[in-house]
Amino acid sequence: MSTKRIVAGTVVSYLNTAASMLSNLILVPMYLLHFGKEQYGLWLVILSIVSYLGFSNLGIAQSVSNFVASRNAKKDYEGIRSIVATGFWLYVIIILIAIILVLGAILLAPLESLIKVSDSLKDVVVPVLVISSIFFLLKLPLTIFRVTLRSLNLIYKEQLFGLLFTVIQFIGVLLVLWSKAGIVALSVVYGSTGLLSGIVLFFYLHKIVPDLSVSRKFADKNTAKELMTPGVYFFILQLAGGLIWATDNIIISAVLGVADVAPYAIIFKVFMLTIGVVSVITSNMLPSITAAYALNNKEHLSDLYTKALKLCFGLGLLALFLLVSIGPDLIIKWIGIDNYVGNTTFYFFICLIFISIILWPSDAILVGTTQHKGYALVAVLEGIINITLSIWWIHIWNVAGVAAATLAARLATNGWYMF
Repeated sequence: MSTKRIVAGTVVSYLNTAASMLSNLILVPMYLLHFGKEQYGLWLVILSIVSYLGFSNLGIAQSVSNFVASRNAKKDYEGIRSIVATGFWLYVIIILIAIILVLGAILLAPLESLIKVSDSLKDVVVPVLVISSIFFLLKLPLTIFRVTLRSLNLIYKEQLFGLLFTVIQFIGVLLVLWSKAGIVALSVVYGSTGLLSGIVLFFYLHKIVPDLSVSRKFADKNTAKELMTPGVYFFILQLAGGLIWATDNIIISAVLGVADVAPYAIIFKVFMLTIGVVSVITSNMLPSITAAYALNNKEHLSDLYTKALKLCFGLGLLALFLLVSIGPDLIIKWIGIDNYVGNTTFYFFICLIFISIILWPSDAILVGTTQHKGYALVAVLEGIINITLSIWWIHIWNVAGVAAATLAARLATNGWYMF
């Protein structure tokens, strides 16, 4: 990938990130105002539960991304068509099975023990969970088109589409809040926006890539096996990510109730936005990393890693300084003292932010070169430690114990291993 493409992708990615940050800055106080702490907490818990459906990804999307970038470096466009079609139909099979299993699980699972809500909200739990789950699964095959566009060195275009749909979703959420339609309508807006985004990306790819098709005749069994082999450890990595990042809200909801989820989740959102700003750089390098690895250009690969590591270390220190000096005051002014999770929890997250930022280049290299087996296995261990400590420490220090558990788990595992 040329330097101009990386720069263009990074600039547009930052525009998209800025739009997402601005959207959150505006919407979070509005959620608390229009929904209240309990209903907003319920929405966040449901999002956490639905995020586990990402396990049905099975790592195929990342495999498709790496394979397309590798074929693109070698100008093998027929191979790209086969990879896209095969990945799409693998996902279609997966979601048909997943939808049946999810609907059965929702009907049979003891939701009352996981999601503690008042009587006024009990009737909306199942509808929101069903709507959010179905939309999440339906858009899964469409992620193939997004990762393909990125791997064709067209990150700036993928991010432009992302920016467009960020704005569309923002407008849709505002309409839901102003009309007081509730979180059922909110789940429809979130789901339908994601689905529409994937469909639009397909038609765009079909227009710019010669003979690109998702016809079943281009799906290939051998290609499917090639996608699934590295996909196993991408799936394990994704499973670990769920254990590390998606369990906190559920544990807090089950032990303390959904009202305590919102303050914690708001700080977690700050965490994700902060490290997301830095991840833009390493994410835009992924196609270059995969291409350099495919062409056995070790010098370029080393240069990419070294530059990214130096930049991320500097940005991590900057984020650490700014958040320690002005972070609490800004957050209290943003959401109010009643919705602030407290300094102890916040400072645990600041440490986690710094560590996560400086680990991004290692993540990019390991994932982009498919040398992620050890990383994935250690990440599972990190997730298990996180859950174990969170369940233990929440009874001692409440939500601060959950944050401390996440930080301790990272320090004990991938905080050193990924380097």
